[in-house]
Amino acid sequence: MTHRDAYDWPFEPFDRPHPVRGYFNDPRIADNSKAFHFGVDICAADGTPVYAIDPGTVHLEGARSLSVVSDGGGRTFGYWHVVPAVRHHAHVRRHQLLGHVEASWGHLHFAESSRKRYRNPLRPGGLGPWSDPTSPRISGIQLFRGKKEVSPLDVRGSVDVIVEAWDKPPLPIPPPWSESIVTPAMLRWRVLRGRRVLRPWHAPVDFRKTLLPASLFPVVYTPDTRQNHPHQPGLYRFYAAHTWDTKLLPNGHYRLEVAVADAQGNRAHAALPFAVANRR
Repeated sequence: MTHRDAYDWPFEPFDRPHPVRGYFNDPRIADNSKAFHFGVDICAADGTPVYAIDPGTVHLEGARSLSVVSDGGGRTFGYWHVVPAVRHHAHVRRHQLLGHVEASWGHLHFAESSRKRYRNPLRPGGLGPWSDPTSPRISGIQLFRGKKEVSPLDVRGSVDVIVEAWDKPPLPIPPPWSESIVTPAMLRWRVLRGRRVLRPWHAPVDFRKTLLPASLFPVVYTPDTRQNHPHQPGLYRFYAAHTWDTKLLPNGHYRLEVAVADAQGNRAHAALPFAVANRR
C-alpha cells in the first residue's frame, strides 16, 4: 500500500532504494558540540546528480546546501553537501536537477521538515521504496553508579541503566564507511519478578517521529558514545534510566528486559537478571 505522503529518492533510479549510512537522531559529535542527526545520509559518489523529490521553490541556504519548499508550503526538503545547479527562489519540478554531490563528501544529507519540525525520512510513508528486513541488536545491559559498574548480583541504592544497542544498514555501505552502524529508532525496558511485571514498559528513547533537541543529548547518550568514522564503527550507548532507585524493590531476584526496534518495526530483546540487596 502506498502512503499518500511517500516520495521518491533524490538520486536515479528514483524508484529504487539507495544505501543510507546515517540515520535520524544518530549522534553527531564534533569537539564540544553534540547533537542529534536531523536527517539521513544517503551514499552517493562525488559528482552524482541530485534531483528534487517534490515540486517547489528553491532556497539557497549556503554555498553547498539548499532547500525546496513544496508547493502549498506544507513541507520542506533539505539537501546538504550539494553544489547547486539552480538559482535562489527558482521553481523546480519533481525530478528536476538541483545540483551535484560535493567532492569529498560521498553522500547527500537529506532532511524533511513539516511545520518547522524535522521528521524521520525513513519512517513508513517517507522515502520509498525502502525495505529493512534486519533487526537491531542489543550488545549489552549494564548497571552503573557514577563511573563504576555495579554487579547485577548485588544491586542496591540508585543506579543508571545503560544499554548498548545498534543496527546495521540493510544495503551495503561503500568504503571507507562500510563498517558504519546506525541507531535503533526506539528503546524501552521493564522489570519483572518471575512473571509479575513490577515496572511496566517505558520508552526513554524514541527517535521515530521527531528530532530531539541537543539539550537532551546527555540524557539519551552516555559520554563514551561515539559516531561513525572512516574504517571505524560508532559506539551507541543509551541511558535507559538515570539514578533508578532500586530501594523501591524488596530484596530478591528480578529480570530487567530491554527491547529495541527500528522505524520499520523490526525488534530485538535482551534481559539482565539481577538481585536486589538493599536490606540486610
